[in-house]
Amino acid sequence: MATFLVLIPPGTQSRDEKARIVRDRFSWIALFLPVFWLLWHRAWLAAALAFAVQSLGSAIADHPVFGLAGLGLCLATGLLVALEGPSMIVSGLERKGWTVDAVITAGDRETAEEIYYMETPAGEAAPLESARTLLPASETSQRRHAPMLGLVGFKEGR
Repeated sequence: MATFLVLIPPGTQSRDEKARIVRDRFSWIALFLPVFWLLWHRAWLAAALAFAVQSLGSAIADHPVFGLAGLGLCLATGLLVALEGPSMIVSGLERKGWTVDAVITAGDRETAEEIYYMETPAGEAAPLESARTLLPASETSQRRHAPMLGLVGFKEGR
């Protein structure tokens, strides 16, 4: 089971068709190609920083004494982006005014979309067999107080 965050654009209501679903998971592509992964997700400043750190790491890797340190710096950059990439995307959208509407635990993205957009006559989300939870954002911890995803708290820390 994976965890999905559902974000809605500013000025829209819950279950809007423009909602964005972000999966909280480790990304193998981001581990090996962190700069390209960040550029693909339009995290320009983070991509520039990752490029600078990896350039420094590869320059240090040529040194006979500090070669392993340079390799470790490149690997650490990729690992950080692979683990924290989805959290960076969510925080970037929140800076633009998007809000977290729900947290869904489902087997895949299609199931998460079905859970989010399915409604019962009473207006509540209908449960599916493959889903565990659909939590409204009001019942989850707010990102401005503590991070929901990731290892690093971008605003207040831990």
